[in-house]
Amino acid sequence: MPIGRLADRIRLARRNAKLSQTALAQRVGVTPSAVAQWEHPDGTKPGVDRLQAIATATGAAFEWLATGGGDQRRRRGGGDATPAVVVESFAQDLAEELLLDRFRALPKRARDLLSSLLVELTSARR
Repeated sequence: MPIGRLADRIRLARRNAKLSQTALAQRVGVTPSAVAQWEHPDGTKPGVDRLQAIATATGAAFEWLATGGGDQRRRRGGGDATPAVVVESFAQDLAEELLLDRFRALPKRARDLLSSLLVELTSARR
């Protein structure tokens, strides 16, 4: 049965790993109150880098933790497997999320023009 809320998946992953909120916080490098917030239905959500750390600390599969899809547990011996997602492909902060959201709302022509402008701006700095 899929678990819809990220907060519920984090809590389940932590409990399955037999970790307290404090123990998970120590492994991830945050305060216990941050873990409590992540597990609260109306709390904050961890960034992608923290989500990866939670998956590693609990043995949960990143894809399941992030989306609710796929296997709940990370497969053993799959160290050389192609990851389901590339963490760098996700927005790293709220500013990048906003840019991506607004970019996707643009018509194709405007997206192409903006992409060209960004290529020019970033190549001029090199």
